[in-house]
Amino acid sequence: KKDVYLAQLHRTAYAELRYEDAISLCLTILKPLGCKFPYGGPTGLIKALISLRQTIKIVKQTSMERLESLSVVSASSKLALAAFLNGLNEWTYLAGEKYIFINVLTVTKMVQMTLQYGLFDSSATFIAYLGMLTLLVMEDVDTAQFIGERALHMQKRNSVELGKARTYAFLYCYVFHHLKPLHDFSKPLLEAYQSGMRTGDKSHALWILCFHHVFLPYVSGKPLKLIEEQCEVSISQMIELKEEEQPACLRCFWQLCLNLMGVSHNTVKLKGKAMDEEKVVFTKALHANFVAAKTIACSLFGEYELGAHLDIKKGDKQIFKFKGGALTGMAFFFHRALSLYAMARKNKRKKGKYMARARRIHKEYTDSLEKKNPNILHYVSILNAELGALEKRKTREESVCKLYNDAIAISARGGYLPDAALAQERFADFLLNEVGNTVEAKYHIEGAIQRYTNWGAIGVVEHLHNKYQCVLVGSSKN
Repeated sequence: KKDVYLAQLHRTAYAELRYEDAISLCLTILKPLGCKFPYGGPTGLIKALISLRQTIKIVKQTSMERLESLSVVSASSKLALAAFLNGLNEWTYLAGEKYIFINVLTVTKMVQMTLQYGLFDSSATFIAYLGMLTLLVMEDVDTAQFIGERALHMQKRNSVELGKARTYAFLYCYVFHHLKPLHDFSKPLLEAYQSGMRTGDKSHALWILCFHHVFLPYVSGKPLKLIEEQCEVSISQMIELKEEEQPACLRCFWQLCLNLMGVSHNTVKLKGKAMDEEKVVFTKALHANFVAAKTIACSLFGEYELGAHLDIKKGDKQIFKFKGGALTGMAFFFHRALSLYAMARKNKRKKGKYMARARRIHKEYTDSLEKKNPNILHYVSILNAELGALEKRKTREESVCKLYNDAIAISARGGYLPDAALAQERFADFLLNEVGNTVEAKYHIEGAIQRYTNWGAIGVVEHLHNKYQCVLVGSSKN
């Protein structure tokens, strides 16, 4: 009966896209198997949170020796239960927030079954998912890292490759960037992509391709031309494989690259060869990626007011939550905070309002840096300089100059070319408009232009030439 039921469920969910009907049928099938789930509303959410806390505690108390001793489950009844829970987990995610409590409970149930009965093919994946939830819900970086390492160890032990792409997606796209350097991510992400393609998990494989070919290189400061080319190649592959969500999300970053490179006539409007923002039908994931790309464009093209006020929808918040969100959130939040600080400097009347919002994001970065996050020192350095430029102190000029020079040096040493350029540009703005030092401002504008040129952002270079034309030709500004 298991195979018949699973075939019916898969047809209902994937062929007919009736996720709620698939969930309802699956819950009915699971009841006789001794697996009951609560109804929705506050009760369901409370039970999910309690189960999550309990399961995290159990995993933390489970020794590595105990995990090593787990044998592979062979009982047909347990394997059938695991198969239905796997499906239910995916369908509740696809069905949206209404079923989030069931999604969490499927994770805790599978982890508990693993520790009680032994290894299932998907055990490592669900422990990795638990690590992500630990970060997303509990905001506990250290415990998420601990659980993630356990999941990674279990996946490497697993003789069955199925599920590796999903396991690695949870860990390297949502958890490990808080404590592991990004330059260590390329190889495991490539392995996960290849594994997903070999095992038929093309959906997760292509999401990983987005991170490996585009998101990771962008956050790491790789040349724009390389990222743009990889966007186009990746999108072609995704379309050929008849996937829709991944190429739609990638088009936002492709158009961002084209705008920055000066290939498009637009700057902050994502409209051109890759996409037209005015004609897009947004899904949750697509809107989040659109907001991220547009926020970055606003920051780099100096449209700070738009960047500070871009609408973040409820569905975006899960993807862009600093802890538990995707690694692209690091760049998004930085550019959001920078736009807010820039507006605080520009709009004195609303300075307090902008600063309060920027400080909240800034604190997330400083707290994460204190927790030994190796990937955000340059972001924190730039935001420290931006904050310093807004403070009123007698020795402000000297200290702010040091903060900006440190931010430029730290970004450049780390290979973050666009961030070093942005720091120089913002330093020039401070020198020009707050200090009145045109000569030093010109030096840093020219430095920013050179760095943006080396990165391949000719569109930003043209923007800076137009904005600072009088300064660059030698005129003074008081």
